[in-house]
Amino acid sequence: MNRPLQVSSYRAAVGRHRLEEAIQESIDRLPPLPAVVSRVMELTNDPNCTAQDLQKVIGMDEVLSSKVLRLVNSARYGFPKRISTLSHAVILLGFETIRNLAIGAATVRLLLRDGAASPVNRQQFWEHSLETGLAASVLAKHLRKDLILREEMFLAGLLHDLGVLFLSQTFPEAYREVLQQCSSLEEAQAAESQVFGMTHGEVGARMAERWNLPPVFAEVMLHHHAPRAESPFFLQTAAVYLGDRLSYSLGNQAEDASLPSLQADLQQTFLLDENTWQWCRREVEMQMDAARDFLHILQSP
Repeated sequence: MNRPLQVSSYRAAVGRHRLEEAIQESIDRLPPLPAVVSRVMELTNDPNCTAQDLQKVIGMDEVLSSKVLRLVNSARYGFPKRISTLSHAVILLGFETIRNLAIGAATVRLLLRDGAASPVNRQQFWEHSLETGLAASVLAKHLRKDLILREEMFLAGLLHDLGVLFLSQTFPEAYREVLQQCSSLEEAQAAESQVFGMTHGEVGARMAERWNLPPVFAEVMLHHHAPRAESPFFLQTAAVYLGDRLSYSLGNQAEDASLPSLQADLQQTFLLDENTWQWCRREVEMQMDAARDFLHILQSP
C-alpha cells in the first residue's frame, strides 16, 4: 500500500504539476518560425529544388538575404574574393548550410528577448553552445564525414541546450532553485526534474516539434546526455554528447582536460584516443573566433 505524501511533498508535487502545465502553455505560445524559414525547409527537402528556386525565396526576405551574404563572406568560410550576389552565395554555401542558417537565425532570434531576470549567464551559455557545436563538427571531420553532416552537427550542438535558455528566461525564480541544487548546468537534469517535472532536453524537444524543425534537432535536444544506439540520429546525438563533454574540459576552470571515460560503443564509433581528443580540443579553440562571428550573424537584426 502506498504511503500518503507528506504535506511538503504534496505541495512540491502540486507545484511541479502546475509548472509542467505552465511550461507547455508557454511553448504553445511561442511564435511560429517566419514563413520564409518554413519555405526554405520545404525547398531544401525537395529533390527537384534548384539554386534559383531557393534564391528567389531568400531574396524575398531582406534580413535572411543579408545574413546569407554576411555568412558567405565571413571568416568561417574564408573565400578569397568578396561574394556580392545572392545567387553566387547560394551555390557556394549549398542547400544544407542555407537551411541551417535560416533555422539557426530564426530560433536564436525568437529567444533573444530580455533575459535580465534569468539566473543563467547568457555569455557563458552561448560560449558553451558554440564549443559544443564546434566539437561535434570537428568529431565529424575526424571521421571524414561530409560537409553537410558536419554543418548539421554544428547547428545541432549550437541549439542543444535551448531548453535551458527557455526555462531560465520564462521561469527565472524556479530555475534559480535548479542552480542552487547543482554546481553547473552539466548536472542540472536531476534538479530540473525535481523542480519542473521535466528536463531542459524534454523542453527543447517540444520546442523543436512546435517549430516543425527536422527531427534530428528534437532527437539531439532530448537525448544529448544519453545517446540511443538504436536511433537513426545516433551519430549526431553522440557527437553532440561528446561535444558537450569536450566543452566542459576547456577553459581555466576545467578540472581535467584528458579523454573522459566513455562507453565502449562511443569510443569505437568515434575512434577516440587521448591524442585525438587533444586534437579536437585544439581545433575547437582555434575555430572559436570564426564561430563567434557566425553566432553574431544569427543574433543580428
